Amino acid sequence: MKIHVPLELRWSDQDANPHVNNATIVTLLEEVRVRALKDITDGLRVVRTLEVRYDGELTYGQPVDRYAWISKVGNTSYEVSHELVQNQEVKVFATTIIVALDPDTRRPTPVKGLTDGLP
Repeated sequence: MKIHVPLELRWSDQDANPHVNNATIVTLLEEVRVRALKDITDGLRVVRTLEVRYDGELTYGQPVDRYAWISKVGNTSYEVSHELVQNQEVKVFATTIIVALDPDTRRPTPVKGLTDGLP
């Protein structure tokens, strides 16, 4: 199930081209992921990988719908998928692998309480 996360673009998010800068998009994806999953994940987590596919430009001044969902759950990690949609077109799609860590040993630990497609 996709979780919709409301965020507004800032004028400073764009670059000289003028579209939203690709580095800023990574920050937007992080904000979407953190807000979407804050109530369903807990404990120490770290990002293992982040893969971003840019399918089109995001432009300031037009609404952007942002979504995140857990697309896959493994033993010690889970995958979060993200979409940034403008004008009803997916402009950015990304996946992030998150690893659960034991806070004492800082070693991977089993993921608890998550299933694919959450929430």
